[in-house]
Amino acid sequence: MDARKYYPLAIGNSWTYAESRSGKRETIKIVGQDGPWFLDDHGGRLRYETDGVRDADRYLLRTPLAAGAKWSAVENLVVQRFEVVATGAQSGRFTGCVVVHNEQPIQKGGKFVTEWTYAPKVGLVEIATSTIDARGNQQPQTKLQLLDYKVQ
Repeated sequence: MDARKYYPLAIGNSWTYAESRSGKRETIKIVGQDGPWFLDDHGGRLRYETDGVRDADRYLLRTPLAAGAKWSAVENLVVQRFEVVATGAQSGRFTGCVVVHNEQPIQKGGKFVTEWTYAPKVGLVEIATSTIDARGNQQPQTKLQLLDYKVQ
């Protein structure tokens, strides 16, 4: 599966998310382009490459999008490991989603976990974060869900 199908980039595209606990809403809109980079109104930079979709620091989606596919990135001397844990998943009203799982170590031996869910021709539809302590206990942190979107 082509990663570009799961993250449509074009000037004018926008996504509005709500945080599950507070209900706080946030809209991210692509407002410009700098060469191959698409620029959003929150200072983000995204672009397509032959291997997938990346921001300034790492691949967000990397081809092939198949369950078990893995890649890593180093940011601020911390190794981040990514894995496609599901394809064809459902997230709310969206079907055929790809779920990417990321773990990075935190102090005291635990991990910070993020799961991104992408829907075809829509983009990012959910972000869920949690922590896992040194004993393996998982504690949910935040969850953002897509409320509305506009893609070309």
